Amino acid sequence: MLIAVWGCAGLPPASQREKVLLKTSHSIRYYSVRGMTAGAIFDDIDKNGLFDHEARRAVGLTSAEWKVDWKVIEPHPGLCRLESMTIAVVLGVTLPQHDRLNDLSENIRTKWQRFAARVAAHEQRHVDIYLGGAKRMKARMEAILTRRSACSELESTVRGIWASQEAETEGTQNEFHREDAAKIREGQKPLQARIDTIQTRLAAIDSEMRRLDQTLDSLKRQSDRTHAELDGLKAEMARSASLASCSQPRPPAGIQALCQRYSGLVAAYNALVGQSNDAVTRRNGLADEHNRVGAVINDLIEEINWTR
Repeated sequence: MLIAVWGCAGLPPASQREKVLLKTSHSIRYYSVRGMTAGAIFDDIDKNGLFDHEARRAVGLTSAEWKVDWKVIEPHPGLCRLESMTIAVVLGVTLPQHDRLNDLSENIRTKWQRFAARVAAHEQRHVDIYLGGAKRMKARMEAILTRRSACSELESTVRGIWASQEAETEGTQNEFHREDAAKIREGQKPLQARIDTIQTRLAAIDSEMRRLDQTLDSLKRQSDRTHAELDGLKAEMARSASLASCSQPRPPAGIQALCQRYSGLVAAYNALVGQSNDAVTRRNGLADEHNRVGAVINDLIEEINWTR
């Protein structure tokens, strides 16, 4: 915002030090964060957190309101020079604050405090950039204090300095954002590489578990068919009282074939049961590994979250 006040020649000159004043103010406010675990904390931040002026998610935010009041005198008709100027910059910082810090576990509390300090340091850098831009604005305005030019030209010069310095400051802010984001991504690379490796193993475990599930389904169908056939044969042999004869060293010739068939079905059924037991044991081992690997991935994702 540019506000110009036109004055008359002959006013007592202000000192050089007072001709361009820079006034800055800086306030901090907080938004609440809840959650007792890392996952719950970042879910709450994603749900209730901030957005910057480009609608990007932000954990912290720094805003700046600029205003300038300036007075021009006309020592000669048509010629003007800057008499005085006041540049005001109002900075506002918004940071996260956990509502139940003392109730967090020691591990989570330590990580939260480190995280919150990093966010605060990030926003302080934004504040420093704005203050640096304001000081450069002041210096550039001081450089034209003694310049006499057509009044319209002077106004154009002031507005041009204002616009270019504001654009330069925002450019520095964007550059800082890019550099900081790149630094964060670089720090996350080892964690992400471990996640990618473990997820590859997790995919292999899932694939093998699906294959074992199919195998178990097939074995169950075979076992059910064999068991049903075995039950039917047992019923047939019970009706002819030939089942007991199978336990004899030399069964009668008439029932020997039935006994051989019975033994074959028992052996086949036991083999299927053994294969099923082996598959169940293997699947249970994979399920345990899946849980362990999943827990490791969750821990790594939490570590990435803490580096935001």
